[in-house]
Amino acid sequence: MSKKTIKIIVLGLLILFCAQPGLAASLGARLTGRILLQVQSKGQAWYVDPADQKRYSLGRPSEALALMRGLGIGITNANLAKIPVGAANSPVAPDPLANNFTKQNLGKIFLQIENHGEAWYINPIDQKRYFLGSPNDAFIIMKSLSLGITDENLNQITVGWLATAVQPASQPVNGSSIMEQAAAGIRNNDAAEVKTLFSPNQEKLIDYIFTYLNADGRLTLANILSGSSLTSSTADQKVYSNEVYFSLGSYKVPVKFYVKKQPDGSWLIANL
Repeated sequence: MSKKTIKIIVLGLLILFCAQPGLAASLGARLTGRILLQVQSKGQAWYVDPADQKRYSLGRPSEALALMRGLGIGITNANLAKIPVGAANSPVAPDPLANNFTKQNLGKIFLQIENHGEAWYINPIDQKRYFLGSPNDAFIIMKSLSLGITDENLNQITVGWLATAVQPASQPVNGSSIMEQAAAGIRNNDAAEVKTLFSPNQEKLIDYIFTYLNADGRLTLANILSGSSLTSSTADQKVYSNEVYFSLGSYKVPVKFYVKKQPDGSWLIANL
């Protein structure tokens, strides 16, 4: 991606995410506790935390469980037992027999502190709890209980960030993992980590991104990276492609990322 292209994207993101701040709280309150599926952006999933009514990106299925655990709160086995267990074919209507404890905790993620920290999601719609036992379990829950939402409506909900920082990972061994790692670094506002994943000649451009993009803009850029698909590959280079859609102007910008193998055997992203 050329510097001119990234500036166009930065400008578009700044305009998009600085608009209508007053609507963020109202829509976040209405959708508190829901899992949202971004129907216009390759099915990106979000969780609206009841604690602050902000949306948290669930990332890829392998990342979703870790994030949902990070937002969870402890619960005893006795209190958890008050909430009925849901199944994949549970009715979508509210449970007429739901007790007050269940109703007071709709949309929350609980961790069983008396067991091994097992995670449960309390679905606000059918008022039942769903087990988040593995990344695959979390992915199934996200798909089956999610609510589709447009980019326009989603952008009215403020983005939230976990207080805990992501620990730097070891040098990735292939192009796909380095794209995901770069996206994670951008999501967590870790410029130093991101710079280790790009060629040295991209340092000024990375500084530009972290200086001028707000949290929503950085998250969108991260999603562009992690959502890119491998379009060509050789022993020394992998090319990932994506399209950036701007609803304000109804146009798309094609982007390509080149991941190149270095003399020491590591891989670095050569452009942004």
